[in-house]
Amino acid sequence: VEVTVAADTAIATTSASVGTVLPEYTVRDLPLGGRNVMDLLGATAGAGPTEGTTDGYFAGGRLSAVNTTRDGFNVTDGRYNHGAFSVTYTSPDLVEEVRIITAPVDAEVGRGSGQVQMSTRSGTNQFRGSAFWYNRNSALDASNWFNNQSGVKKDYENRNQYGVRLGGPIVKNK
Repeated sequence: VEVTVAADTAIATTSASVGTVLPEYTVRDLPLGGRNVMDLLGATAGAGPTEGTTDGYFAGGRLSAVNTTRDGFNVTDGRYNHGAFSVTYTSPDLVEEVRIITAPVDAEVGRGSGQVQMSTRSGTNQFRGSAFWYNRNSALDASNWFNNQSGVKKDYENRNQYGVRLGGPIVKNK
């Protein structure tokens, strides 16, 4: 009997926390409307909208209370307590892995009702890269219920996002 395990999780998963580890290929293949990794919070079990507000909830608290780290460094705005909202745009091309913890949070990382831990891609001895073009066009969208009831034309939106990523060795074999 031969047992093999793929090593696709760089972030430690040996804790009592309940959560999910999303490796790079999963983050890359998931449909993200705004090409922002932080949009994954709303699709996580234990997350959802709060009635009557624009803020949602995550892991029993507000989205603003989520502790977010990138490569072990806290990227949450602790002064104004904006949590996940204070994190700048995070492209799926930047992230190697995302760990979303809903309960209980790890004491080693600190505050927050939930935690998002991201690790960025590291270099290799080979040059690798990608290019993307993302188009969101209302020509293919249906009108919403409120516009149909009022007899108003559907909302217009035409958004283009494009970019390039290139990585490689700074010093070979390091």
